[in-house]
Amino acid sequence: MRIFSLLIILGLMLVSFLYLYPGSAEGLQQKDSFEIIAQRGVHHSYPRDLDENSCTASMIFEPTHDYIENTVESIQAAFDYGATIVEIDVRPTKDHQLVVFHDDDISCRTDGEGLVWDYTVEELRQFDLGYGYTFDGGKTYPYRGKAIGKISTLTEVLQRFPDKRFLVDNKNLNDMSSSDLMVEILLSLSPAQRENVYLRAPDKAFEYMQDKVPSVTRLIEPRENQGKFFKEYILNFGLGDFDASYANKGFALPNFTKKYIWGWPYRFLKKAYAAEARVYLFINSIEEFEQISDIPIDGIVTYNIELLGLRSN
Repeated sequence: MRIFSLLIILGLMLVSFLYLYPGSAEGLQQKDSFEIIAQRGVHHSYPRDLDENSCTASMIFEPTHDYIENTVESIQAAFDYGATIVEIDVRPTKDHQLVVFHDDDISCRTDGEGLVWDYTVEELRQFDLGYGYTFDGGKTYPYRGKAIGKISTLTEVLQRFPDKRFLVDNKNLNDMSSSDLMVEILLSLSPAQRENVYLRAPDKAFEYMQDKVPSVTRLIEPRENQGKFFKEYILNFGLGDFDASYANKGFALPNFTKKYIWGWPYRFLKKAYAAEARVYLFINSIEEFEQISDIPIDGIVTYNIELLGLRSN
């Protein structure tokens, strides 16, 4: 019985060591380039524990700026604040274009009703993009009348920022016709500009587009691939190495999940970098950024570029 108890104690000590010991920073260097990825440009924050179908425009926190997400103005501001890459969302329209807009239903943010693909681009421009934004439960709507005509096509955005880098999230990529629209736009770009456009896409859609545009890349893997990456590491107690198939692939870790990673940060990062994978963290506050500022990750993804961008440079 004593031996059994001793083995249990030793086992618990080993597990605790594997979990708590962060490893050494020796051999790890800060990256030559540190990416600052701004989600939707400069946009309004809202509670992060909402259902993905929630109308976030009706639940924003009290505004600290006058930008509306996914507009040319908010994209420009994100770059001005120090973003190296801006993430934008696109949806297909009735006249077979891709507009920069997050939701499928326009009734949350605008004064229109229906789905994005029920309208042409010019019809969508008639709506007030700031109509639905409120931070006080509908008592006031501070952006009504200020964002009419602000919906842009992806082509227009890329033409407006020819030298900038974008992470494009095509929300309808499981529809191959939408993927074809993305392919058409990519092929219209110069090779240099094409390299500045990263896709956020599930494997099936990405492979379909990569077959037509071989140079297309993903900056960050889709959620299901990221889950596999982190699950493998956690289940082997951080003892195994990452598979070589993860080379040149990016993985974004929500900041709060660091506590579940064996040997965070250095033991984990050494294994990830040995497999030539990239590691990013979702960071949305100055406090969170200060906690990771000395850790050699590849960059951050943030919803609050106006707080963190210039601070990160």
